[in-house]
Amino acid sequence: MAIRVGIIGLDYGAQVHVPAYKENPRYELTAVASRVPGRAEAFARENGIPRWYTDPRQLIHSDLDLVSIATPPGTHSGYSVMALANRKHVVTEIAFMPSAADAGVVLETAQRVKRVGAAAFVLRFTPLLRHITDLLKQGAIGRPQLMTFDFFSNFLAIPGEDNRWIWDADNGGGILAGYTAHAIDLALRWFGPVSAVDGALATLTRAGLPPGLKHVADDTGQATLHFENGMLGLLRHSAVTAMPRTAIELHGSDGSLLIGGFGDEAALLRMGADAPETIFPPVPYLEETRGHSGLAGAFSIFLDQLATAILDHQTPPDLPTFDDGLRVTRVIDAIRLSARLRRQVALSEI
Repeated sequence: MAIRVGIIGLDYGAQVHVPAYKENPRYELTAVASRVPGRAEAFARENGIPRWYTDPRQLIHSDLDLVSIATPPGTHSGYSVMALANRKHVVTEIAFMPSAADAGVVLETAQRVKRVGAAAFVLRFTPLLRHITDLLKQGAIGRPQLMTFDFFSNFLAIPGEDNRWIWDADNGGGILAGYTAHAIDLALRWFGPVSAVDGALATLTRAGLPPGLKHVADDTGQATLHFENGMLGLLRHSAVTAMPRTAIELHGSDGSLLIGGFGDEAALLRMGADAPETIFPPVPYLEETRGHSGLAGAFSIFLDQLATAILDHQTPPDLPTFDDGLRVTRVIDAIRLSARLRRQVALSEI
């Protein structure tokens, strides 16, 4: 029997969630909701979706199995708890939750009602990053010692209403929570728990910010993650730089994995070698994306694993759950606190 799904939010939801659910035979896209007047009806009619709502609460109370939330993060905890209370499984987009306290509430609710709560950390399913996970398990770089992550872009250099939620700190916004969070998820998955962090966050843009914001979120920042195993993670981000760059480097006692983009390309440089070896993902990993690249392909695999968790009542070990969401959000909260207090913050303080 197909999983009946309703999607709340028709910006990113329309771009990624809708085509992925419609393509997967294990799901039946039954309803969409958008608070923008006329948006849900027009979109539903255009895409052959039976039901549409302007009030997301009506969608949540309708006859569904799964609610997929792709709205600004300030709404995530309320919609998630409401959906879980109505015995629905839930997918929540990233940025996950505004705070670790919110993340803890939704996790506890999902556990209490025995429903699947999945956090959309889908980068772990891009074919190349899946292969990187395999290589790390195989000891390709020896003992891991250092991870670096850079995300530089110019998309907030000229602020506008399209990015309003990203600028709104009170709405769970910021590049740390919306983008660097994916790197934090990968770091925790690959290298285990973080014991402490050092963070610095800033808003470098001076003009053109959306009006009416009480607190403006970060467009730039850096963080050092101190892992329990002794390794370090150095994370840098900015959405107001002219020079774009996204890269991950994983350095160990025997070599380094060099990753371009969010898993677009990768190479292994062995200790003492003159040149790196290009790495290609296994063919089965490529086939599982149904011919899609990047986030779209990763989201397809995410939905396959989610369907297994819902229909077979067994959560695949790679599926990012609300538990993973809480772990990432605790690190984010610690970085924010470190930036505010200008000192190192232990995760035990969160």
